[in-house]
Amino acid sequence: MIPDINLLPKVERGQSNSKVFFLVLGICTLLILSFLVWQYFSAKSDLVSLKKEEQTLIAERDNLQSQLVGQNNENAEGSLEQSVEYVELVSYPVSPLIDETIELQPENSYLRSYSFTATSVDITLDFETLSDISDYVSKLSNSSYFSDVQVGSISNFDLDPQNETDSENENAEEEFYEQKRYSVNISLMIDEAYLATGGVQ
Repeated sequence: MIPDINLLPKVERGQSNSKVFFLVLGICTLLILSFLVWQYFSAKSDLVSLKKEEQTLIAERDNLQSQLVGQNNENAEGSLEQSVEYVELVSYPVSPLIDETIELQPENSYLRSYSFTATSVDITLDFETLSDISDYVSKLSNSSYFSDVQVGSISNFDLDPQNETDSENENAEEEFYEQKRYSVNISLMIDEAYLATGGVQ
C-alpha cells in the first residue's frame, strides 16, 4: 500500500481571497494615480497655452487701444480744422443785412428782434396794418440781399392790455380808440454771393 504523502502546504481560502482583494485594490489605486497624473499634466499644458493666448490678447488689446487713441487725436484735429473752416466760410458782415431790413420798413413799424444762422436771418417786427406787412414782404422779396422770404407767423396784440373801466374814463368827454397791431416773424434767406461782393454786382 502506497502511503498518501502531501508535501504541499495547506492553503486556506480566506488568505487567497484577501490576496485577490489587495491585488484589485492595488490595481485600482494605480489606475486612479495614473488618471490624476494625466489630469495634472493635461491641466499644466492647458495653463501654458492659456497664458500664451492671454499674452497674445493683451498685446492685441494694447495695439487696438493705441490705434483708437491715434484715431481720436486725428478726429479731434480734423474737427477743429473743420470748425475753423466752417466759421471762416459762414462769417459774413451783418450790418448791410440789418440796414436793408430797416430801410425797407414802412412808417410806424418796429423791429423787435433779429437772429442769424449760417444762411438766414430771422426777424420779428410790429406793423399797424396787414397791407404794411404785404408791402414790406414784397420789398424784401425784391431786395438783392435776400434770395427768399418766408413769413412764419402773424399775430395781433393790443398796445395796452389792461382795459381800465374807471368811472372817470366813462365820463370823459373824449374817447380814444386804439388799433390793434400785428407782430410778424419773417425768415430771410441770405444771397451769399451778393453779400460776398459787398452788395455790388
